[in-house]
Amino acid sequence: MREWPESHPKARAMARRKSEIIDAAKRCFIRTGYAKTTMETVAEAAGISLMTLYRFAESKEDLFAATVTDACRARDENERQYYENLVNLPVREMLITSGIEMRLKILHPDSIALMRLVIAEADSFPALLPLAYGAFIEHFEELALQVIRIGFPHFSGDADILSRRYVDCLLGADVLRILLGCDPSGDSQDFSKAELAAELLLGSIG
Repeated sequence: MREWPESHPKARAMARRKSEIIDAAKRCFIRTGYAKTTMETVAEAAGISLMTLYRFAESKEDLFAATVTDACRARDENERQYYENLVNLPVREMLITSGIEMRLKILHPDSIALMRLVIAEADSFPALLPLAYGAFIEHFEELALQVIRIGFPHFSGDADILSRRYVDCLLGADVLRILLGCDPSGDSQDFSKAELAAELLLGSIG
C-alpha cells in the first residue's frame, strides 16, 4: 500500500476515516460492551462496508486495541505539534504541563468507560487486560520516561523506576475513585497533582 505524506489530501482523508472508525467503535464498545459488539455493528455505525472495516482491523480484538490506544494519544497534527512543543519549556514547567495532559487523557470519561468495560469483561476476555494496561499505564510511563530523558540527559539513576513513581503520584487513587463513581476532581486538582508529581521527580533527581 502506498504511503502518502501527512500533508497530502489522501493522507488527511485516510486519517479522517481512521478517526471516524475508531469513534464509531468506541461508541459501540461503551454502549454495548465488548462481548455484544460485532464488526458488523461497528461497520454500520461508521457508515462503511464490513470489507472496509476489515482492511482497518483484522479482528474485533485488533479494533479494540486501536480504540484504547487512540484514547490516550494525539489525534491530529495540531495536538501532536502541541506535545512536541512541550520540550521547549523549562524542565519544571514541562513536567507540570505534561502531567496535566496525562491526567486529562487518562481521566477522560471515555477512557474511564473503556477501563470499566475491561474490568467488567476481563474474566471472559482476559486478553483485554494487557491491551488496556499498555494503553492507559505503560504508555504514560513511557511518556514520563521521555520527559525525564529530555529534561535530565545526564541522569544516571534508574529512570524507569522514576517514571513509574511520577505516574503513580500523578494519578494516585484518583483513577480508582472515578472508576467507583466519584466525580472527577477538576482542573485545579489536575494542576496540584501535576505540580506534586513534578516536585517529587525533581527532588528524586536532586
